[in-house]
Order: sequence, then structure tokens, then C-alpha cells
Amino acid sequence: MPLVVPVFAAGLLAACESLPETANVGQAVDQPVLLAAAEGAETGGYLLARSPYGHYLAGRHADRQRDLSLAADFMLRALELDPDNLQILARAFALAAGDGRHVEAVDLAKRLIEVRPDHATARLVLAIDAMLRGDYPDAEAQVAAMPADGLAQVVASIAGAWIALGDGKKQLALERVNALAELNGFKAIYHLQMGLLLDVAGDSAAAEADYDQAREASGRPWLRLAVLAGNAYERLGRLEKAEETYREVLSRSPETTFFDPMLARLSKGERPEAEVADPNAGLAESLFNLGSLLGQERSEDMALIYTHLALRLRPVFDAAKVLKGEVLQQQERGAEAIAAYEAIGEDSPYYWSVQLRIAEELGRQERVDDAVARFDDLAARKPDHFEPLYYMGNLLRTQERFEEAVVAYDRALERIGEPQARHWSVLYFRGIALERTDAWDRAEADFLKALEFEPEQPYVMNYLAYSWVEKRMNLEEAKRMLNRAVELRPDDGYIVDSLGWVYYRIGEYENAVKYLERAVELRPHDPVINDHLGDAYWKVGRKSEARFQWRRALSFEPEEDLVPTIESKLDIGLQSADKQNI
Repeated sequence: MPLVVPVFAAGLLAACESLPETANVGQAVDQPVLLAAAEGAETGGYLLARSPYGHYLAGRHADRQRDLSLAADFMLRALELDPDNLQILARAFALAAGDGRHVEAVDLAKRLIEVRPDHATARLVLAIDAMLRGDYPDAEAQVAAMPADGLAQVVASIAGAWIALGDGKKQLALERVNALAELNGFKAIYHLQMGLLLDVAGDSAAAEADYDQAREASGRPWLRLAVLAGNAYERLGRLEKAEETYREVLSRSPETTFFDPMLARLSKGERPEAEVADPNAGLAESLFNLGSLLGQERSEDMALIYTHLALRLRPVFDAAKVLKGEVLQQQERGAEAIAAYEAIGEDSPYYWSVQLRIAEELGRQERVDDAVARFDDLAARKPDHFEPLYYMGNLLRTQERFEEAVVAYDRALERIGEPQARHWSVLYFRGIALERTDAWDRAEADFLKALEFEPEQPYVMNYLAYSWVEKRMNLEEAKRMLNRAVELRPDDGYIVDSLGWVYYRIGEYENAVKYLERAVELRPHDPVINDHLGDAYWKVGRKSEARFQWRRALSFEPEEDLVPTIESKLDIGLQSADKQNI
């Protein structure tokens, strides 16, 4: 489900502090980071020298391995040993804040602004700490000291508005959020922030107009905007507008269960509690949205900092917990992502989707049987939903357990009943599994049905056309289909290879060379593509180059059944090998 805000205006992320990659520890280094020495201290499997440099490098290594908790431990120890080193201090602060260690982060932020007064993230950490303590003058001072450009300017405007509202200064809060109105690309965010501020301040009627404008400005309202606006409409008694808001997003993902509680509540005429009830929750909402943006921009470390700050302000905030799990998955920290998702209770509208994500993540961790068992359990819990079986099929297919994948897809499609256009991928993936189990007639029917729903889906066209080429059937239709697929995906090496191979099969060897050379450029280490190019070179008389490509193909560890064929071609040439294989 989408949990992200629209991409902000270009250039705003430039204000995020760049965190140093190296540290100038200021002392000679005569020992490596991992030291089997009597004076070493063993931590997390590392045997370390008692030096800031050793701990710093161990922290960097743990950071690269995406073990950020251990990285924070090492960096904090390095800072103890070299407390005046600004670069270590900045990195230790970032790691502590990104790991949700609020006590350490606040302490480090205080030290950091003494030497870097304009450090926006440190100022934000301190502003939130002051806000939670009810010390609004201190919170105001921290925001006032933030840089007035880029993302820091956005953060200062939003945080300053919620701090002012918390201090009872409604007009100042509205003036501060007005700064967003002047920023290009911020119209939807501006109206959402204004609506939330007015709503929390008790002026729900005025807030309604801003929620309306936020929805209009967004074009396709994202999930969180629908939740916030719909919640406000319900509380105002605008029940038809609330339902319309929920169904607008639901229409794009009709299988989702997310809006079931809201729609059930509407049908009973029950009035919900406010989704954002106070200034702390308002700032948490804003930081969640910024964290979503940073995650989109692949600034995962900063995204985690903002997400943890949102959770500090509002510990029971399921959307932020889900975002935390998503960012951890982006960082390939699967076990921690699962733990974040497991924190979502069964009463949450996010529960179903995160359970599916947990099962998917188990598969990514090669715990395939655990993942299959989880999918089976979810399928049993909701017998009218096909998604667990679909995702199970995808996992089994990627594990090359094709027969089991077919069974899973069959069960999924049985639940779907009459497939709709949105189900094309279920048919496509079942077609792949069927083709790999030599059930070609069923596979072809699935590919053709998928193309009825998505007539120019390049990956379906590629798989079907390549299969036809391999079976030496429908070659002209395959050529037409693959030419179109290449037009749609000119930089996809597999699709370009397929087109080259169809030209090879119909005897247009010069065209085959043209496209296969391009495919090798795009996928230089694929054994099949290199083998194909070798065959095409042989056919146009470039026999030395053909043997070179076949040797390359063997060096890239092709599937076992391809190895004897390539070796035969190297030994006796293509035409002789062809005769032997007839």
C-alpha cells in the first residue's frame, strides 16, 4: 500500500546534513581494526584495539553490513575514546538517532550544536525533546536556529507551527505553515498541514476546505491523506464525502482490506476519534510524511531518524511503524523489519498487509518453508482473499519450485473467479510456472489472456514471443511482438536478446547480430545472451568471435543442460554441433 507523499520540489534534499565517511582521529595508527591482541576487547564478534580508530572502523564496517545497532555501539565507544572529534560525534549522533536511541541522541545533539550550531537534525531532536517536556521557549529557540533553506526550511516551518500551536499561539502557527504555500510542488502538503492545524485548534469547519484542496491538489490522493481527510469528514457529519474519499483510493487497490474498518464504521453511523488529536501527534504526522519522502529518495538513514522522531512524539502510530519496516527492508535489515511489522496489532487496518510483508520477508531470508507456512495460514484466515496464495506462488516460482507454484496460482485464481484486468500478473506468473513444467498449452493460454488485459505489456510479450521462437512457431508474430516490446523497453537486455534471437531463428543473421550485440552490452554477464551472440557471429562468418562468446558464456556458469551444447560448439563448430543434436 502506498505510504508516501508526492515527491517534493527538486533541490530540497540538499539541505540534509551530509554525514562524514571518514574520521580524522588525530593519532598515528599502528594497529588494524580487527586485532587479535591481549589488550583487545571483544564486541559483537569483533576483537578490537582500545583505540578510537579501531572502534570507528568497526562501526563503519557494521554500518556497511546494515547492522546499525552494532554500528552505533562502536561509534559511541569511539566517541568516548576521542570525545572532541567532530566527525565521530556527527556519525555517532546520526546512528543513535536512526536507531531510536533518544536519550543518547539528545545528549549528542547538545554536544553537536556547540560546534555546529546550524545542524538542522540535531536542532530538530532538541526541539522535539523540549516540546515533550513542555518547554516551548526552548523548542522555539531550537527551531529558530535551523537553517532557512532547503529541507531544513520546510522542517522549521512545520515544526515551528506545531510548537506554536502547542504553546497556544494559533495565529503564529498558521503564519508559519503559510511559508509552505510559496514552495513549488507543495500545494497538497500545504493544505494538508493547514487543515490539520485548524482541526487540532478546534476549527474543523475551516479545516474542511483545506482538506478538500489537499485532495484536489494531489490529483490522486495518497492513502494517508485519504485517512486524515476522511476522518475529518466523518467527524463533521459529511459521511458521503468520507466514503467517496476512502473509495477513491480503494478503487486503485480493490483487494485491500485497509478501509474495511472505516467503511464498517460509516455503515453504523459511528463517530470516530480524531486521527490527529494534539500538537504532538500533528508534528509526528508531519515527520512521518517527510520520512516517507526521504525513503522514496533512497535517503534511508535520514528516513529512519524522522520515523523514530515521529514515534517518540506518538508511540502508538501504526503508519510510522509500517514506514519503519519498509525502510528497514530497503536497507536489507529483514529481521528488524519483521520485528517492526510484528508491532502492528490485529486491530490495526495495516495488520493484513504487514502480515503479507512478513511472509515475503521470510522468503527473502531464504526461510522459504516458514514463508509458505505463513502464507498458508493467512489464506486460511481469509478464505475470500487470493493475495496470500498469489505471493506464495511468486516465492515458489523464484525458488524454481514450479509445480508447487502452479498449485498456488491455481488456488489463487480459483478464489478470484472470473479474472479482471487487474489480475493480469497472476496469469502471467502462472504462465511462466506452467511453461517451466512443460504444460505449454495452458501456459500459452495464460499469456494470451494476460495480453487481452494488458495488450502491450512488454514482459508478457517477451516471454510469450521468446517461447514461440524456442518452439519455432509463430515467428513473424513473435518478431512483431518483440519489436514492440523493445520499443517500450529499449534498455532491457533480455527483451533485446529475444528480438535478436527471433531474427536468428528466421535467418536474418545480420539483424540478429545487431540486437544481440546490444543485448550483451546491456547484460554482459548473462551466459544465454553471450551464447546467442556466439551463434549469430558464427552464422555471419565471424567464427573467432563466436568462439570467444561461447567461452564467455561458459565462464558465467550457465545452467547444466546448456554446458554440453556450448562445449560441443567450441569443439566442432555450430553447424556440425547442430547436425549432432538433430
